Amino acid sequence: MLRTSYYRTALLLVIASAFVNSANGLIVRSMEAADDWQIVFYRSWFLAGALAVVFAVQSAGRLAAALRDLRPWMVLGSVFIAAVNTLFILSITHTTVANTMFLLSGAPFFAALLGRLVLGETVARGVWIAMSVALAGMAVMLWDGLEAGTLYGNSLALLAALCFGAFAVVLRKGRGVNMLPIVVFGAVLGGLNGALMCDGGFAIPVRDAVLLFVWGALLSGTVHVIFTWGSRHVPGAELTLLILIEFILSPMWVWLAIDERPSVATLVGGALVLASVASRAIASFRTRQG
Repeated sequence: MLRTSYYRTALLLVIASAFVNSANGLIVRSMEAADDWQIVFYRSWFLAGALAVVFAVQSAGRLAAALRDLRPWMVLGSVFIAAVNTLFILSITHTTVANTMFLLSGAPFFAALLGRLVLGETVARGVWIAMSVALAGMAVMLWDGLEAGTLYGNSLALLAALCFGAFAVVLRKGRGVNMLPIVVFGAVLGGLNGALMCDGGFAIPVRDAVLLFVWGALLSGTVHVIFTWGSRHVPGAELTLLILIEFILSPMWVWLAIDERPSVATLVGGALVLASVASRAIASFRTRQG
């Protein structure tokens, strides 16, 4: 009964976190004057601060010791998640939110491929088929970006998906280890990178600073904590399906709020990627149930 209670609670929390995270694209589009690297800088430091507080509470103030104990492969995970958070923002500022989110949704297939190469994990034939369909969808969006002048932003989103897949492999390698310090360090790396690249200075309107605080410290911080806990109680296949909520809703909010309409090619390519991810998640769920 207790396990069922945890499962239901985790399910609701993961769904809620997906809804919250779906506002990311709209928040970036709502910036008044902050440029891409200023957004990276402030969002990263606000996120790092929030997660550091959470981990300090969890570990009775042992955050510094946990960071000192990071192994090389764990530091690599921090680099990957820092790259994901940075590339995501840069992508959205150079292409449509729909293109960014749909290309990012292919991350599970990169995780499967890298898991095969790095950890020797088996990749089922059905996964290879679904991966091929997803890659076809990505190719459609990249080709459309070439014609629409957004190839740079689309390419950044594809690279972000690859880095997220690599981060997922690091998480699998560190099963049973509290990975929150890795995410904290990743946010710090993102903040340092943002500081180096902010050639326009750090001055931004108060409205933008408030939005970035709400996004980084409150929304993203809460989502990271919820997702980390929820993933312990919700099976991976279901988790993948729930994450798709974010990738579907995010372009929809931007479309409704500021009329940023995805192209037909983006919708076709995105549908191929999302359908591929959903089909593999459903197949995995049925196999486990059987």
